[in-house]
Amino acid sequence: MKKYLLTAVAAVTVSSQALAMSETLDTGYTETKYPIVLVHGFLGFEQLVGVDYWYKIPETLQQDGAEVFVATVSNTNYPEVRGEQLIDQVEDILAITGAEKVNLIGHSHGGPTTRYAGSVRPDIIASVSSVSGVNKGTVVADTLIEWSDNSEVFGTAFDVFISGISELIS
Repeated sequence: MKKYLLTAVAAVTVSSQALAMSETLDTGYTETKYPIVLVHGFLGFEQLVGVDYWYKIPETLQQDGAEVFVATVSNTNYPEVRGEQLIDQVEDILAITGAEKVNLIGHSHGGPTTRYAGSVRPDIIASVSSVSGVNKGTVVADTLIEWSDNSEVFGTAFDVFISGISELIS
């Protein structure tokens, strides 16, 4: 009898916690003090062959209360170049929203990009989060940089090529 009573109490407790959680979701679960800015990784795209890069993350965050923006920075290039592009977009977002700062979330190569922006402009960046971010570079990127002799071939020309391919495929 004692075992059944404990099971019943546990079931009621779990049910009430699930109810409380669902009520929280309905009342701004993802709402943040500052807007969220998502930053794509290397070769980032909006949609490619029917695949959505952010897989409905911006829409889901917005439905639950967050104000979300998706940055568009160079598909390839150094984190410093991409970071400067990001800073320009953050300044635009601040002007549009009237917010004082933003929360940055960078995926893959977006990680070093957001860290750069946060280190250069901490006055406009509230937080920096990295999802699957590269911290020490990659073998592929290091090889491309070495192959290009650190020239702009790795940056601008490659961006144009990748952008053209992305538009043709999508």
